[in-house]
Amino acid sequence: MRTPTTSMILPLLLVLAGCDSPFTDEAANDWRRGDELRWRIADNPSQHTRDTLAITVSEADESPPADAGVEDYVKLALARHPSIIAARRRVERLSQEIPRVTSLDDPMLTVSPPVGSMPETAAGMVGVMTMVSQQLPFPGKLATRGRIAEQETTMARRDLETAMLGVAADVRRAYWSVYLTQRQIEVTEENRQLMAQFHRIARSMYEAGTAMQQDVLRASVELSELDNQLLTLRRRQTSAKGMLNSLMDRPLEAAIPAPQAVALSEVALQLDELLAEAARSNPQLQKAHDRIEAYRQQLKLARLNRWPDLNVAMTYNTVDKSDMAPMSNGKDQWWFSFGVNLPIWQGKRDAEERGALAGVMEGVAELTAAQNQLAFEVQDAMLSVETQQRSALLFRDVIVPQAKQAATVSQSAYQAGKSDFLTVVDNWRKVLTFEWMYHQSVAEMQQDLAQLQQVLGRKDAQP
Repeated sequence: MRTPTTSMILPLLLVLAGCDSPFTDEAANDWRRGDELRWRIADNPSQHTRDTLAITVSEADESPPADAGVEDYVKLALARHPSIIAARRRVERLSQEIPRVTSLDDPMLTVSPPVGSMPETAAGMVGVMTMVSQQLPFPGKLATRGRIAEQETTMARRDLETAMLGVAADVRRAYWSVYLTQRQIEVTEENRQLMAQFHRIARSMYEAGTAMQQDVLRASVELSELDNQLLTLRRRQTSAKGMLNSLMDRPLEAAIPAPQAVALSEVALQLDELLAEAARSNPQLQKAHDRIEAYRQQLKLARLNRWPDLNVAMTYNTVDKSDMAPMSNGKDQWWFSFGVNLPIWQGKRDAEERGALAGVMEGVAELTAAQNQLAFEVQDAMLSVETQQRSALLFRDVIVPQAKQAATVSQSAYQAGKSDFLTVVDNWRKVLTFEWMYHQSVAEMQQDLAQLQQVLGRKDAQP
């Protein structure tokens, strides 16, 4: 006689043996970051132990090289910015949906032990009844679910690309803000030395009786104003460096080497070529295409859901021949069965299909809106780059040289007693202002180029 206990426990033990997870949750629990330690999750998604956490202290204090350019900072930011790390993890998380949705549901094991009197057959009395069943979706359903999950993962990758482009553009803008304040500080310090020279000339002429005291006082006021401007510029530079450090996930007060002066680079842009490049490379535009494809796959799945799924089962019944007639053989019973669900309630399936159709049309409208917005952003950024480039060239080649010449002539005329000190100060002020504006045009041109690279979807720094 077979014991019901053995028949029940053995299959359950076989099933439960594989239920324990091979992964640990230490990485999920160690998410906090202290003041001195930086936690980084490793890039290998197959490791789910504490080895996936790397504690790096020196990384937080790593300083860029003294000759670091803007792309060196971009590289650091792309490797360290938390939003990019989060976007990478989101891609990894969604990619795990593909094997999940394309796998069959777990088979069902049913064990029915005898309770009271059991059915009696010619073969003997039925004992424990055991059944294993498996649901088999209609052909194409699992594959379509997988394609939907793949599209979701692809859209997450587009978001990752968008985040990387955004961080790179922010780094470039912050760098050129640091660059601008550095150049303005240098120009202001040079002009302060020049004004100090004017102050000495005015004092000497006043002591010689060839100039008025107000010239000396005016020079003193200008020196004080320059000192105030230097304070403002250094505050702006500290703020810009703090922004640059935050984008690289470094302490705000971490050292940033002074950017080296660069020559004005001239670029030639063609709107048609830029629009074509944006259509190929902009991740948000590509995401709009991906979203349409995801809705198309959802529509396909909605139509497949109108078809029934198959359920197959194998049943095993133990039979006991004790205390039965001599002709009872006591042979156990095996049953094979199959069934299908009956998709007769079509209302929910109609709604599912209508929703997917509406999603496709929604995606098409969003794609059109994205194309229009992108075309405007490309044109606007291109015009800004061209305007700043023309302005910088005009300041460099015409305005600044003429202003310096006028300042030199007025200084000579003042020393010769043929001009007043206010004319000297006015011409000197124009030189300072125009030099500031030249460097501002150069920096803003580079910032506009960063914006153009972002909307184009460029991952490098080509002009």
